[in-house]
Amino acid sequence: MARKKKEKKVPTHVFEVNVSKLSLSQEKYVDQMISFISENLKVKDVSKDGNKVDVELPKTISKKMFKLRLNRFLYQSGLKSDFRLISMLNEGKQGYMFMDR
Repeated sequence: MARKKKEKKVPTHVFEVNVSKLSLSQEKYVDQMISFISENLKVKDVSKDGNKVDVELPKTISKKMFKLRLNRFLYQSGLKSDFRLISMLNEGKQGYMFMDR
């Protein structure tokens, strides 16, 4: 009999995305962003709490790669001229915030 392979626990980190400015324009953009991130990255967990979206990613995906995917979302949904991303550090959680241009 073959041995069963144990699943390795992959170390993860959590990024926080503040979508308060984005959700003011339309709530559908927040849902589109969550689905876009889930499709394009190996996401462990996505949770939405009010104006904050917490994305749990494996350590193999860097902060820069995550920012590139968020910028790609802005470009593909036609919001690049209206919003920009800024980096934020909040209570030990690293992440980004959408701001108006």
